[in-house]
Amino acid sequence: MNTFKWLLKREFWEHKGGFLWLPIIVGALMITLTVVSLGIAVSGVKGGMEINGVAVSSFADIVTPEERAAFASTIVANYTKLTMPIMIAFGICVFFFCLGALHDERKDRSVLFWKSLPVSDTETVLSKVAMAIGVAPLIALAAASVTAIITALLICAAAAIAGVNIFAEVLSDPATYLAPLQLVAMLPIYALWALPAIGWLLMVSAWARSKPLLWAIGVPLLTGALLSWANGMFRFDWNMAWFWKNIVGRLLGSILPGAWFSQQGQGLPVPGDASASAVLGPALSQSWQLLADANIWIGVAAGAAMIYAAIRLRGWREEG
Repeated sequence: MNTFKWLLKREFWEHKGGFLWLPIIVGALMITLTVVSLGIAVSGVKGGMEINGVAVSSFADIVTPEERAAFASTIVANYTKLTMPIMIAFGICVFFFCLGALHDERKDRSVLFWKSLPVSDTETVLSKVAMAIGVAPLIALAAASVTAIITALLICAAAAIAGVNIFAEVLSDPATYLAPLQLVAMLPIYALWALPAIGWLLMVSAWARSKPLLWAIGVPLLTGALLSWANGMFRFDWNMAWFWKNIVGRLLGSILPGAWFSQQGQGLPVPGDASASAVLGPALSQSWQLLADANIWIGVAAGAAMIYAAIRLRGWREEG
């Protein structure tokens, strides 16, 4: 376990730019854009504007208590959606991390150093898997949650400057603090759902002598294109939509957080009331209901098989 811990530290320090600084930079850009946008909006109000022909310098007199409560509930219900840009950037980062994880060490010959240490191929590959589906998602989600909370508070501050103080409603709502925890509760589902993509990318990384990106993307897409062509040409009546969704989609797209909603055709629930628990509660329930679906377990088995193949290939493959 001590060796595995140091392997995880190695992966983190070697890819600190992608796993730590990328979420922070994206979050900082989001906050900066929010400050600029809110500043422009607030300056417009303070500079004077007309609503229904009446000059308005503050919204305090024209916003009813019910509208203020609805505005606060909307912020609480939707502020976690601000995590999406960071989590998408994280998914792209993990894609290229897995793709280069075993190829790059052969390319720069550092594999010779690591093979000289008492570290097995199994420990090395599994440390990369653990980083991709365990450590890195937690770091990205922490950065995304902090960014979302800061952005929500900035919106509240801008509303207060405009004359509508909703700090009390937002900060006293338990859903404000529950929402990030509900996102964390989805991480085990992400780990299981993303396993086929991670296994595929690691296997290609261990096998390809050059251009792993071309092999990783080209093989599934070319296979799908050829099968679709044959299906149309010879009228085999194959269900190509299933192939594109469950094979190509799982190999290339399941590494993005939340991909199971679109690939399973579920879609996020639209609640009748605007509360975070109403939005994330059903989404969390839908996520964990996937454990009763054979599709996710078939993907886990396929991903585990490809990870095993990556371990074996790392032991056999040598750079030409």
